[in-house]
Amino acid sequence: MGKKANMAQLHDLHRMITEYYIEAATSGEELSSGTLAAINSHLKVNDITVDVVQTSPTQNITSRLQLLIKDREEEMA
Repeated sequence: MGKKANMAQLHDLHRMITEYYIEAATSGEELSSGTLAAINSHLKVNDITVDVVQTSPTQNITSRLQLLIKDREEEMA
């Protein structure tokens, strides 16, 4: 059995995963349903929430993700 990861390694891994998902979500490329599910899971597991305000920059990202999820669900139906 391998050596256990220390806290610094776990923080680095979490940061890398988060940065990967940010790049994927903002790349403009179509995301697979698996990637969308992984991003959603990552947000839920880390208790990430946002209160969207009409002029908030996060509104655009939230809207884009909602549209991507809706489109993917329609394709799967």
